[in-house]
Order: sequence, then C-alpha cells, then structure tokens
Amino acid sequence: MLFDQIDEYLILLDEKGRIIRANQAARENLEYTPEEMRDMNAELLYGSTEAQEFVKAMLEGESFQCLISLCTKFGRQIPTETRVIKDKWDNSNVLYVISRDVSAVKKAENQLNTASLSRTTLRKLDTGEYVNVKDGPVHTLGYECPEILGIVRDITERKRLEKQLREQVKYAELLFRTVPSAVLSVDKHRKIFRWNKIAEEITGYTAAEVMGKECSVVLHGVGIEGCELCRNATDSPLITENCRIVTKDGQIRHVLKSVAILKDEYGQISEKMECFEDITEMINMEAELRESKERYAAIVNNAPQIVVIHKKGMVEFVNNTVIGVLGYREEDCIGRHMKDFMTESSLMLVNSALLDRSEGKASLPYEIELIKKSGEIVNVLLKGTNVTLESEEATLAVMMDITERKKLYSKLRASEEKFRQFAETVNEIFLITNKERIVYVSPAYERISGMSCQSLLDNPHSLVELIDPFDRLRMRSSFPRNFLDMNLVTNEEFRIIRPDGEVRWLWLQSYPVQDEANNSPLKATSIVDITDRKKIEEQLLDREQETQMELLLASRVQLDSLPHPFTGDMVRVCTIFEPYRTVSGDFFNYKWFEEDKKLCGYIIDVSGHGVATALQTATFKMMLDNVLLNGEKIETSVLKNINKKIMNYLYEDSFIALLYFEFDLQASMLKLISAGITLFLAAKPQECSLVPISGCYLGVIDDPDIEMVTLPLKAGEIYCMMSDGASDLIELQGIRKHGNFMEYKNWLELLAESPERNDDFSVICIEILQENKQEIMLDVKNEVDLANAQIIISEFLERNTPSNVSMLEVAINEAMNNGFYAGGRVKVKTRRIGDKLIIRVKDYGPGFNTKEVDTQSKENMYEEEFDKLLESESGRGVLLMKSFCDKVIYNAKGNEVLLIKNIKSSISC
Repeated sequence: MLFDQIDEYLILLDEKGRIIRANQAARENLEYTPEEMRDMNAELLYGSTEAQEFVKAMLEGESFQCLISLCTKFGRQIPTETRVIKDKWDNSNVLYVISRDVSAVKKAENQLNTASLSRTTLRKLDTGEYVNVKDGPVHTLGYECPEILGIVRDITERKRLEKQLREQVKYAELLFRTVPSAVLSVDKHRKIFRWNKIAEEITGYTAAEVMGKECSVVLHGVGIEGCELCRNATDSPLITENCRIVTKDGQIRHVLKSVAILKDEYGQISEKMECFEDITEMINMEAELRESKERYAAIVNNAPQIVVIHKKGMVEFVNNTVIGVLGYREEDCIGRHMKDFMTESSLMLVNSALLDRSEGKASLPYEIELIKKSGEIVNVLLKGTNVTLESEEATLAVMMDITERKKLYSKLRASEEKFRQFAETVNEIFLITNKERIVYVSPAYERISGMSCQSLLDNPHSLVELIDPFDRLRMRSSFPRNFLDMNLVTNEEFRIIRPDGEVRWLWLQSYPVQDEANNSPLKATSIVDITDRKKIEEQLLDREQETQMELLLASRVQLDSLPHPFTGDMVRVCTIFEPYRTVSGDFFNYKWFEEDKKLCGYIIDVSGHGVATALQTATFKMMLDNVLLNGEKIETSVLKNINKKIMNYLYEDSFIALLYFEFDLQASMLKLISAGITLFLAAKPQECSLVPISGCYLGVIDDPDIEMVTLPLKAGEIYCMMSDGASDLIELQGIRKHGNFMEYKNWLELLAESPERNDDFSVICIEILQENKQEIMLDVKNEVDLANAQIIISEFLERNTPSNVSMLEVAINEAMNNGFYAGGRVKVKTRRIGDKLIIRVKDYGPGFNTKEVDTQSKENMYEEEFDKLLESESGRGVLLMKSFCDKVIYNAKGNEVLLIKNIKSSISC
C-alpha cells in the first residue's frame, strides 16, 4: 500500500490522542510492533514536558509545522520536523502527523558548531529532483561568515509517490462518479461513507439519507446477522453474487453484487467497497422465458400426436408420444435420419411433399407409414411446416396415429354388406337419407306400414300422412327437421293407421353417419314396430296402478290397526309411525289394564320393507296380541315360545326384533323384555339418555338369549320405546333434553322427517303422570282475587291438559268475569276425575234467563246467531264456553254454571 511506501514517519491520531495507525517507517524507527502502537497514547512518543504540551496544543489546534523529538521504545530521542494536518479517515475526524528525521542535520550543525538553521525550503534542482534545504548564517571560530551552508536531502521518490497517490485518489473519485453501477464504501464498522448516483437511482435513497448508516440495514432491512453476503465477505472479495435488496419504497430488487476488501498493515479490514447492478428485469424475463418454455414443453410432450423437428432429415427433437406409439426412446431418435423410421413408399411421399413446399405449393396433410421399434407398421396422418431452430431452417412434422381408425373403417366397410343383408330380412324399417331425399328404405316398410317402399321414396311425407291424428301435429314438425338437420338425433314414438285400418305403434330413432365413398353426411333411421310392447306396457301400467291402490289400502289398514293415543290418571301415551315406504315392517300395540293399573305393550321390527314384510307384520300382530296383551304375567319363556311359532312364518335370512314393556303403576316398576330391540329413551327431570338393553333377535335360532330388566318408576318420567330406525337417527344426530312430554314428541316427529332416515320410524312415548285428585276452591271478592284466580286456574290447566290451556282459560275466565261483574263475588271449584275436568263457577248476582241462550235446544240456529251472540255481553261468554267445553250446564236461576271437558279426547298426539 502507498501508506507503507512513504519514507517519512506517518502516524494517525484520533480526537483523544490515541494512535489509530502508523506506517512501516514509523514502526521500524520507533522500534514498536503494530500491535504495540495500536491505541497507544501519543504522549508516550514525546519525552519532555514541553513536548507533551505540544501534543495537547496539536490536538486542540489546526494544521501547523514544528521541530520536535520523538522517543523510541527504548528511550532514544529522534529529532524530527513534524507537520500536523486535520482530515478524515473512515468517515471520522483524525490528525495526520507526518515527521521527517533531521538527525543528520543536527549532527552537522553540532560538528560545525553553528546555530540552528532559521529557515527550511523546498527547492527543485536542474535535474528535476526535489530537495529540502535549510539555510542561515554560519558561525566559525566566533567570526560571522557570510557564506551559506546548504544541507540537502533527496525527496524525489516521496514526491513521486505523493503525486501518484493524488492521481489515484482523483481516478478513484472519477470512477466512483461515472461508473454505470451502484457503488458504495463502508468503513470497518460497516457504516456507509460513499454512495454514488446510480445507488440513489436503484434504491431511492439519497447519499445524505444513508451516510453513517449500516449498509445491511439500508439495503436489506436487517442487521449483519441477517445478511449472509456481509458475514461471508471477510477474507476474500465476492464477485458477482446474486442477492436481493429492499428499496426505499419497499420493493424487492434482484442485484449482482461484488465486494472488494481493503485491509490495513495489521491485517484488519479498514474498508469495503461494494458494487451492484440491478438485474430485476433480467430475472423476471428469465422467469417468463422458463415458464414459456415449460408451458411449450408440457403442451408438446403431452400432445396426443407425434411431434418431430428435423434439419434436412436429421432428427433434432421428438416428444413423449413417440415412446407410446413407436416404442423408441428419445435418445434412439435424436441424430438419426427420418428415413430410418418410415417405409420406402412413405419416404417417396415425404420427399414429394417437401419438394412441393419448397416450390411454394400448399401443404396438405397426407398419410404415410411408420415402422415401430417392434417392426409393426403404424399409419399416421402427417402435416409438415417450415420452422427456425437455433437460427437454422428446420421442418416441424406433426403426425396423428390413424391405425385404429383405418382398422375401424375396414370393419365398417365389411359391416355395410352385412347391414344390407340384415336389413333385407329383419322385421325393422331402415331408412338412409341425405339432405334432399330418402336414398334407401328396407323391405320391412311394406310389411309394417302396408305401403310400398317406392311410395316412400317418391314422397317422403307419405309416412306422415299415415300417422294417427293425435300424434301427427307433433311428428309433422319433427320429420322435416329430422331430414334437414343431419346432426340431429331423433327418438320418437308414434302411432300409424295402416290402409287396412289397423293401428300400430312405431319407435323411430335416427343418427348421423358418414358416406366414405362420397365423403358426404347421411342419416340412418330405424323404425321398430312396438305394438306388442305397448300392449304389454298398458297391461303393466294397469297392474301397477292396481298394485299402488292395494299398497295404499294396505297402508291405511296398517294405520287403522295401530292403537289410539291414551291419557289416564296415571299415564299418558302418544305414538309416531312413519313407514320408510308405503307400508312398514314396524308395528306396535299396547293396552291399559285399569284394575291392575298396568300399561302393557310391545314394539316389533320385521327385517325388510314392502308388502311381504307388512303381511308378516300383520300375522305376528295377531299372535302377539293374543299372548302379550291378555293381562297375564309375561316372562322370558313366553317370548321363547313365540320364537318357536314365528320360525314357521319367516323366510330365510329374515328375523324379528321385539321389545315388550310393562308399566306397573301400583308397584311403580317398569319391566322390559328385549329380543333384538336394544335401546330405549329415558327422560328424567335431571337427564335424558338412550338406555341399552341386550337380547337376541327372534326367528334366528331355536333358543335365543332374551334379557329381562326391571326399573323403578317415578311420576314425571318419560319413556320412549322405539325401533332401530329411530334410535339410529338419535345416535347419529345426538340426543336433546326437553322440558315436557309434548316437546319430546315434537322433537321425535321432526327427527322422523330427516333426509338421513333410511328405515321405518316407530316410537311409543309414555309419560308417568302425577295422580291428580286435587281439588281447588277459590273465593273471588275483588279485582286482586280475580287476577290471582286466573293464574291458579292457568297452572291447573297446564298440569292436566297442556294442549288445551288457551281455549279452556278463555271459557273459564268468561264464566268468572261474567259472574264477578254481575254479583260482585264468585266462587270457583276445579277438580279432575279420571279423564274429565270439572269446573263449577257460582256468583251471587240475580242470574239470567238461560232459555234464551240454550244452544242445545237451538243447535240448528247456532251458526245463524253466531254474530249476534258474539256481540252480546252475556251471549258471548256462553258462546265461547259452549265452543271450548264438552258440556255447559246452568242452574235454573242462571247464577251457577258447570263446565265439563273430556281431556282424553282432546289430547293431540
């Protein structure tokens, strides 16, 4: 480096007076190693106190020049002429201390016993060299001598190096400003201190914005730890490495980056010069080119045709289809001549086509023969065109394998003769038409229509004239389109009336064909006599309608044989029955034994669907009703006996699932006997769940395992006995807890409508009721009592007949309100006896003439006087009570009424 080639002592000091760097001349003469001088305090180089003051003044002042001595490592003093210059180094303020050894001058002065030279000048000799000259008066033996003593030192080399250094600096600055690439320089701390115009254009940052900032943060948005290039650029330069930078506006740009590394005499990095070029557009174009090539290659290689590019017959490219069609690999084809893959006759055709194309004649596809690797001949349709490949003329040949098509054509021609022979004998009309006329009609036309073939050839509309009037309008528009539109496919059924009056059903089908001889479109039409089929279809349709009616009747019979909903003092029963098809393989029945306070019943599911299964179900119903619903005690042995009987009625692979239940309300126990139905729903106030129970199907083995379980019963509990069509859906969609009996029933009815249902759906819902013998007595004396009475009566109705609460509330409130406002006081008594609700309302008013509103004696006038009664103050209440209650009875005075509601008949299940 130029720094070490300077003969004078060159020392760099920071602003604190510590040495940053010293050149080789300074280190060797002051007898220090580079490591010892680094970060050394400058005061150690100057021994005297006066010299230390000089250092202090040097650090605080501007550039100047003086004479001072330097102290070596071992204490020797070296007199120097020292210049101090303030400047920059690595973008930091430094002092350049340049010292020249004047020991020789001092020694001469001592020998001559002269005073110190007062002046130092730089002179240029005639030879062009530069010397330092100190001049002044010379004292000899105490006499003043007018002569001048000149002490000369050759500094020509130093001046040459200084000039070279200045020129290099100017050249570097010129390159920095004019080079067409982005250039920046960073110091040893990676801080930017140079940034040219191209860098500004590429990144969007001005020099002022980046000076003093770390380059990795500016260019990459990360510290050095996130920049792989910066971490690797330590020992050797990086040449044209690909990397990405982030511009000021956040864009990602691709660049080619080079990094030059400058080190000091200690081997430490003092500067890095980075140069990069924006190659984003080139990268994008390369990506587009790659994508285009890949797309082209994918299209060509996946094309069903053989694609070959050759230059003067020598194969340059083949696609993947060559492997499938000819059996050759790519390397088997490249570099070989096209004639190696075709027959001699085909080669002559190809040469002729190439000659025609060279003369400018139109190039049409033509057929040639290729030779497969196995030796077989493949027929292909060739289309060639001129292309440019690698700046040279070439031929692109696209060949379609038509071997199978030629075979099919050969078979087609062979079958045409068979068709003609077949058409002459088969009892089916065949027509061949072109756009203008019928060109062929088979002899079967005469046998089927009763008209000659020639009559149809002469007049194509003669067939339309035979069509039944009911079908003629439809066929009149279809026939012309059938002949004119050769691609139209027709499929029609119609009737004709032969000349002899016989009616025949015909089925017409037409489809396009190709006449290879003339290469013209044709249409083939076949007309089949389907009269016998239509007669059978009519018979089948009649039979199907009868069968459907029978199914509907069977379904109605099956529904009518189901038990009705039941409500008693202790239990309430509702049912859901939804067949998967018209009739069901499920069935259930139950019976209430009043004396024993027992509800006994069963639910069965016979495997299969349809009429046969429904008939089996009806048979088993009679058997099970006689055995299970006779009031006798039922044990597992009873079901085993039933199993033996039903074995005679079941087909192979069919079986029965059965669940018997017995609700003993006196003992508060539930008995269940399972034979295949293994789940039932138990809803208690705290929880609702599907309860498993095991048991073997009936009709499978002679001695099945049948399980019996008993469970305690409590009022308010709800049980649902169900077939597997219901339990499977509950398991699939999840169980839901509800507030009351009707909510459970409504939920199950919605579940039965689920599109996921694929089986019969049968459920028996049973609610254990509180035994209700409660009697309510109310004495209404004021408005507050009246409001409380309405609430108490509403709760009473909700407990006993939730489905009729709103209607009965209206009726009872009308009776209370009329009595209260008529007499100022009302007594109300409510009670339930079995399946009847009885409400007695008595007021202390004058009463009224009940004969005027006796709707029982005037039943035929009820509708006529409805509006009149509704507008009447007293008549409206009577009308509503009569509408919502089963019986309304007044006393003779008309101030007491008895309301009776049969809640058994009013339960809606």
